[in-house]
Amino acid sequence: MNRNELQFIVDGFSDREHFTVLGRCGDVPIPVGDVFDAVYRDKRRRYPDELGEEPVREVEKPAAIRVVCIHAYQRSLQTMGRGMTGSLTLEGDGLQSLAPGWILGRKSEVPLGGESETNPAVASV
Repeated sequence: MNRNELQFIVDGFSDREHFTVLGRCGDVPIPVGDVFDAVYRDKRRRYPDELGEEPVREVEKPAAIRVVCIHAYQRSLQTMGRGMTGSLTLEGDGLQSLAPGWILGRKSEVPLGGESETNPAVASV
């Protein structure tokens, strides 16, 4: 997971009346009413030595997705705790971009590919 960022990792979808995703909460609890402003997919790690590195976002799409309802352990909850699995009923813009393996989260402040842009200092003569 990325440094204590709001995340929900989508594993699948539920056949319900409303748009509902199944998955796992990241390191930050998710309350009902919270809004995700991005959906993204991290670059897959191909080699064992990459496991210790921070994930790199491969694709990120803007969204405005609000959590309407949370279900876990056969009950409705006001907050999904960190690391919990369950379902989120969602509404808003960007739902069409969700697929298993994608992550609901916040917009990245680092350009895609993980490398930050640097502007070299210009020396005045």
